[in-house]
Amino acid sequence: MLEDLQAKPKQRHTAQRIFNRLKGLYGDKFNVSDRSVRKYVAQRRQELAGEAEGYLPLDHPPGEAQVDFGEAQFIEKGIKYDGCYLNISFPYSNGGYLQLFKAQNQECLLEGLKNIFEHIGKVPVNIWFNNLSPAVKEIKKYGERDLTKGFERFMLHYGFCSDFCNPNSGHEKGHIENKVGYNRRNFLVPIPEFDDIREFNPELLKSATRTWNGTITINPEPLRNYLGKTKRP
Repeated sequence: MLEDLQAKPKQRHTAQRIFNRLKGLYGDKFNVSDRSVRKYVAQRRQELAGEAEGYLPLDHPPGEAQVDFGEAQFIEKGIKYDGCYLNISFPYSNGGYLQLFKAQNQECLLEGLKNIFEHIGKVPVNIWFNNLSPAVKEIKKYGERDLTKGFERFMLHYGFCSDFCNPNSGHEKGHIENKVGYNRRNFLVPIPEFDDIREFNPELLKSATRTWNGTITINPEPLRNYLGKTKRP
């Protein structure tokens, strides 16, 4: 089967072809059903595909963050909303923050990041994003991206660099995916209920700070100091 992988896909053995060849070679001595052969071939192909795939371990230096949205319900003034929450995680220190919104658009993305930056008083040096439409206008050839103007201006103002994961490559941002689930279970259960989302979001930041107990800021030079204005790196 390993040699078969050297042939073009249309000239590789099918499970039925393997069964027919074995039957031709061994005749009545081959008393295995075609169904068993198909099952074995499928299992072996899956094993070979797993052996062929490999991933380099990801390195998360201090100052790097990951960002993504999650979905969650909340109740404001007695009305239940199917909303979303912006998450930022810091893989090096395993900390993170979240902000709750009614939509997943550019305004919510930028407001959430702004709130978090100002709360912790620092800005990540580099941030990994999924290919969020509020930030990425188009994915071009060779991994290049056209960014939305609003996101570009925001990035230049706060002085951080951005990286974007490859499509359908969840392993590249595993830390934030785990943090999305953690934040939902620990900060949004039971379904939060409040009168004003603008008053609730600062409380989420305070709760996250208590949870991480300052671990995000005590690592050696983990984040760039934020004093209202930053220089472009």
